[in-house]
Amino acid sequence: MKRKIFICLIVAAMLFSITGCDSNSGSSDGNSGVKKDEVKKLAIGDVISNEKCEITINNIQFSYDVLPDDTSSFYTHYAAESGKVYVDIDTDVKNVQKQNLSCDNIMSVELDYNNGYKYSGQIVPENSSTGFTYANITDIAPLTALGVHFLIDCPQEVAESENPAKLTFDLDGTKYEYTMR
Repeated sequence: MKRKIFICLIVAAMLFSITGCDSNSGSSDGNSGVKKDEVKKLAIGDVISNEKCEITINNIQFSYDVLPDDTSSFYTHYAAESGKVYVDIDTDVKNVQKQNLSCDNIMSVELDYNNGYKYSGQIVPENSSTGFTYANITDIAPLTALGVHFLIDCPQEVAESENPAKLTFDLDGTKYEYTMR
């Protein structure tokens, strides 16, 4: 009896590995043609999307002082603390839904520095009257776009060294990757 159960388990395991019974295996994002378990390479100017929004990657750079697009009058900015630097991911986010899109959950971004040092980003939407504002109080109206920065606070060494630096973007489970160096 134990031998029959053991053989059945082996056969089931073999069938599982052959058919790929994982429900996410090979599933597509629907909008981008990228499978959920694949990682797509990103470049400046690329547009990534899901059923909620279209995100245009305008620029990615290290910055000691992150400024909004409009600096002609009063504005807020993000100055890095001593010994720190920001990875500034400048994007435009267009809401393609029929209702407002909350900025605090657009996507997540993580920096992998030197193959294992991980740093997470924060979402910083632009505001025409103050420069920047808070993601948790900002919505994007339907069919409109807003400048949104994703800022990653990390040690200054990350900008000054030649060690690998790679960004991973997670848009509703679909992964994208940008290699800084």
